[in-house]
Amino acid sequence: MRLKYVMFGFILSLLGCREHHFDKSDFVGVWQAVDGARITIKADGTCVLQGLNNSIVSMAKDTTEKLNADGSWKIINNVNNGITGGVSTGLEITYTLMNRDGKGGIEFYLSGQGFSENRPPWDLFIWKGDPDEMIKYKFVKQ
Repeated sequence: MRLKYVMFGFILSLLGCREHHFDKSDFVGVWQAVDGARITIKADGTCVLQGLNNSIVSMAKDTTEKLNADGSWKIINNVNNGITGGVSTGLEITYTLMNRDGKGGIEFYLSGQGFSENRPPWDLFIWKGDPDEMIKYKFVKQ
């Protein structure tokens, strides 16, 4: 009888480890970083980037340049964020470079709460420098 309860608890713990299924509504809204940068994600697949630290998002040399652009976004699956586990969904943003010809792109990862960072509330992030240092440029939904 005791084995039955142990097995039931084990099965429940496995079910709790499943990855959250994301849809557009999880992303639509305003996301903000501690440096004041904002990403406004719209339901129609467009987005606005305001004041993003360009040296982090594009590896630019000028650390004072801010990225301000209009773009589009889409959910991507099977993302390998390198260090943290639990969430394999991400967000890809493609934007038009203002005052220049061409486009740019950013692949954001998702992290959440808990040991495996696999529970809401969610954060969008990219690694700031070497992922082994575990420093995130993180955006929190407002």
